[in-house]
Amino acid sequence: MRCNLSIGPSYRRIFTITIFLLLIFLVGKWYWQSQKQLFFEKENSKEEISKQYIVKEYIEGKTILFIGDIMLDRGVEYLMKKNNVFYPFEKIEQFLRGIDIVVGNLEGPIVKNPQDFPDDSLKFAFSQEVVEGLSFSHFNLLSLANNHTQNMGEAGLEETKEFLKKGEIGFVGHPIACDKDFLFEEDDIIFLAFNKTFPLNCTDEEIEEKVKEARNSNPKKFLILILHWGEEYQLKILDSQQELAHKLIDAGADLIIGSHPHVVQEIEQYKSPRQKINSGGESNLIFYSLGNFIFDQYFSQETQEGLAVGLEIYPEKLIFRLFPIQSYLSQPFLMNQEEAKEFLKELALKSSLQLTEQIEKGIIEIDMNQEPIK
Repeated sequence: MRCNLSIGPSYRRIFTITIFLLLIFLVGKWYWQSQKQLFFEKENSKEEISKQYIVKEYIEGKTILFIGDIMLDRGVEYLMKKNNVFYPFEKIEQFLRGIDIVVGNLEGPIVKNPQDFPDDSLKFAFSQEVVEGLSFSHFNLLSLANNHTQNMGEAGLEETKEFLKKGEIGFVGHPIACDKDFLFEEDDIIFLAFNKTFPLNCTDEEIEEKVKEARNSNPKKFLILILHWGEEYQLKILDSQQELAHKLIDAGADLIIGSHPHVVQEIEQYKSPRQKINSGGESNLIFYSLGNFIFDQYFSQETQEGLAVGLEIYPEKLIFRLFPIQSYLSQPFLMNQEEAKEFLKELALKSSLQLTEQIEKGIIEIDMNQEPIK
């Protein structure tokens, strides 16, 4: 008896259809994978273009980015423990890339065993892990000249310096003294930092003298003064601040950056009569307060807004770029176009009249070759 192993017509049809469907599936899968890869390549390209755009604005001259107060205890610490140590910086880190010097005001000490202060305490202490977040966000200079970096005493302040050194982050200023660590130098740029919030801090005359000394020793270098001063939550500056600012610019400061009020205050253009060696004249800017950068002050819109200031330094001019910042649950991020436009409009209204148009556009240019005021 012979066995007939041939496949009948119906089975052949089923086999053919199966092979056909399998081929369609494989071709479809290949097409989807190729399109998916192309899509992600395009998206990555867009992201790279975005990154390049951010960096390109700073690429030609020496670049510095100034931001406001950084506080990493209380509510911020709770959110970091719930998420991770990078949590406060996640939405802003990319913006901080590609800049020579990123400067902030560190509102508290970094210690190995931080004290657990009550939730309503005005004393802060940060764990050593926060250095990872600061390094991750490209900070390389922090001011310690404020009313919180000594919340764990002098020993805590020294620990802070050691942890910052290990993280390769520079620091400038002292919470009390005006003759300790007040100066930081990077190439042709000098930073001075002083705290004016304690009664026993440096006097105006002492700070003025330090600025004169720094200018006389470095006649051709760009001198930036960081001041912790003013009244908290006040949108307008004090007359005493303006008087001091003018004296310090006359003494030799090229730029003043302020902190402490936790809200953004006005920008002033002050034309000094001082004739510098390295320019025909200058029109110096004073940023009285950049507001909060990372904080847990959720009780008002103003305390959840800040200003980042990008500075490009060229031989013939200075370019300041203004970046309004919004914060939500201690995560800062750039405002969208409409919000930024409204923010800058309000800032321009309370700042120097001659800066109105430039502030509204978000770019201030200072010609270093203008004639000095007689």
